[in-house]
Amino acid sequence: MNHPQEPHLAAPPIHRTKAPSLDEIGDALDVLDQLAWSLRDPVLVADVQPQLAKALDEEYGVPMILGTLLRNTAHYIEMHALSPWSEESRHIIARLRAAAPELTDCHDLHWDMHRLGGLPFDARRSAGYRAGAGGP
Repeated sequence: MNHPQEPHLAAPPIHRTKAPSLDEIGDALDVLDQLAWSLRDPVLVADVQPQLAKALDEEYGVPMILGTLLRNTAHYIEMHALSPWSEESRHIIARLRAAAPELTDCHDLHWDMHRLGGLPFDARRSAGYRAGAGGP
C-alpha cells in the first residue's frame, strides 16, 4: 500500500538521500535533550523563544520531522516486509500511521512560540523559579 508523501513533508530544505549515522542521530537527540533540560534553568523567555520557535517550526520542526519519520517507517516496512504480512507487521504499520498525524497536528505550536515574544513575563521571577508542569 503506497501513500504519497505530502510535498511539504517529503524532504527538508536540502534533500538528503544518505541515512545519518548512529552518531549523527545521537548528536541530534543530545541537542534536543539539552534544549529540553535548559528550560528547567532560570532563563528569560526572550532568550529561549528563538530556539523553541526553530525546534517547533511549522514545516521542518520536530513535530513535522517525527511525523514524517513515522510515516516513512511505515512505508519502509510495507515495502520490505515479507508478504503476506503477519498480524504483528500490520499492527506496527497501523500504529506508526496512527501516531504520525498526532505529531504533525502539533505544527501550530510554532505560532505559539512566536506569540511568546509578545507576552508579559516577570524577569525577576525567572531568576529563582524552577517549578513547572514536569514537577519541581
